[in-house]
Amino acid sequence: MTRTAPPSPFFRPSTPHVVVVRQSPGGTRTTVSQKEVHEHKSTMLGCTANLVNAIVGSGIVGIPYAIQQAGFGAGLFLILLCAVITEKSLRLLISTAKHVHCPSYETAMEAPFGVAGFRFVAINMFVMAYGAMLSYLMIVKDSFSVMIGIETDDFPMKRAVLLLVSILIMVPLSSQRDMADLAWTSRLSVIIDTVLVGLVAWNAPIEESFQNRGGWPAVLIDTFHADTIFVGLGVLSFAFVCQHSAFIIAGSLDRPTVARWSIVTRNALILCACLATTCGVSGYLGYLDKTQGNILNNLSVDSFSANAARGMLGCTMLFVYPLESFVARHVCVVLLFSGRRAHEGEDSAILNRRDRRIGLTVLLYLIAVIPAAFFEDLGSVLAATGAVGGSCLSYIGPGLVYFGVHGGRFLELVDASWLGSVWRTNNKSTADRHTGQSSRPTLAVETTPLVAGQNDPPKQEKTSEPLVQESLLFSILKRIVWYILWMPFWCSIAKIGRRGLTSHIYDLALKSPHPIRIGEVEYHRVAVSRKGYIDADPEEAAVLRPSSQHAFDDAYLPMLAKEQQQRPKNSSMLNRPFVPSAGREGQGINQQIGKKLLEQQRQQETTVEPDPQEDPPTWVDFGIAIFLVLFGVLAMLAGLISLYIKG
Repeated sequence: MTRTAPPSPFFRPSTPHVVVVRQSPGGTRTTVSQKEVHEHKSTMLGCTANLVNAIVGSGIVGIPYAIQQAGFGAGLFLILLCAVITEKSLRLLISTAKHVHCPSYETAMEAPFGVAGFRFVAINMFVMAYGAMLSYLMIVKDSFSVMIGIETDDFPMKRAVLLLVSILIMVPLSSQRDMADLAWTSRLSVIIDTVLVGLVAWNAPIEESFQNRGGWPAVLIDTFHADTIFVGLGVLSFAFVCQHSAFIIAGSLDRPTVARWSIVTRNALILCACLATTCGVSGYLGYLDKTQGNILNNLSVDSFSANAARGMLGCTMLFVYPLESFVARHVCVVLLFSGRRAHEGEDSAILNRRDRRIGLTVLLYLIAVIPAAFFEDLGSVLAATGAVGGSCLSYIGPGLVYFGVHGGRFLELVDASWLGSVWRTNNKSTADRHTGQSSRPTLAVETTPLVAGQNDPPKQEKTSEPLVQESLLFSILKRIVWYILWMPFWCSIAKIGRRGLTSHIYDLALKSPHPIRIGEVEYHRVAVSRKGYIDADPEEAAVLRPSSQHAFDDAYLPMLAKEQQQRPKNSSMLNRPFVPSAGREGQGINQQIGKKLLEQQRQQETTVEPDPQEDPPTWVDFGIAIFLVLFGVLAMLAGLISLYIKG
């Protein structure tokens, strides 16, 4: 019997492999008759350039205005804070996704929060990318029109310039299949950005401003503006937004280990922080209270170097636009196409067909260039979408992903903490252990089924110590602290994440081996049933090796449910899942196909690293995640407030 996947229309499942399955008396034999589609990879330098290019967009010219609104000292502090938070969130996102074997931002959010989390991230990614594409096209229209001497009210000529430049340069660059193909344009863009910042500093009349203000003491004393600091925070918090393209860039890195990705993020954020500080300080000190939202508007219109800076801003937009187009196209892939590869964001395999790649690229270009050509001011709309989408993706999203994935561990820490009595009172599922009744099998929490590792925690023996009765005043005090710390909210998020992760582990185990583009990690998992019960004995647990190195010899079989039903009702193993022995024959077709594919991939150079989050998180780790969520809410409010103040 031969099964060959038929050609698919535009919005149909991708078929990067032609799988032939033959049934013979000796057994089933599976072969793969089509080669894998390999994504182009970039070096660390190229990946760093792509990340810098994704961060330093049009927001660089607004940094001086942010410092003017926040105050000199507060502005410098916010630049450093936003750079540090962005670098931390980028590393946290990738390491958490590796931990749960998810190749994209959407699937990392889907692991603990299901379909709702997947769509939440995908929609916000498209909003951010589309808004950026629209703004970049509008900047290109204005910048290149000024460069060639077109009058500001000559709208037909400005639109013609926009169409000519974008079709000749931006669309071809955006039509590339892989992010690594943009590495050379990103390097050029970084050089242009550096020269642009240098020209801003060169043209800033710092000495004249100091003389008018009264010298350094008068400038340095103006360090904090309480009434407008939210405006500065709103501008600066979104000047470093790049998390929506983090997975695409990280996946384009050759040997994308956590260590190499950390070097990329550190170098990129150091360079971005230096550029932002140089541009912000020189621009602010040059014009002080007269600093405008776009520092280039403060420069003289008769200065050659100032006009060159304006032209360079337009040139950088040519190279930044494709990055955002890649993100928007990625969202279209995961939402419009079906199949595992599309769902997990393997754009190279889906877009290997030119009709898909060119069609999506041109479609996205058209829905962005039409409003960019006919509207002159979409600032409020773009700022509002950036405030909401940027906060959700850059700060709230990474915090919630980490919190949801490690929800089981958080509940364990809460249960063992000073507030544990409040938690046990509100949680009926944990009350049995304190009533002397037999406890249910352990629920699939983060520390057991996903990262059981080599050093499993010792089993806790039951104790018959009497419970200590708390005084009414002490109990009331705990309740007050419980609600002040928003513990009901955090515990709810943790419980939702724990349930979602249980389902994710089960589904992951049933899938055929499949490497992820952001790099493989070696971790250990134990078997888990659909209801979340795990094997209490670590020695009897199924250990799953890295999918890029080994086939699932102990993979879960479709007969799992049948085997469960055949067990005696009075068996102590009733709630334990079926664990196949090593080398068991008769695996399903998916396992055989995956095994054959991995045999091909095993011949290539792969890097497998330890699980970056193998050690159970501590209160400090959860504190960082909570801070990211709260900072994201604050940044969102700051962005919306800044719009209200400007209006």
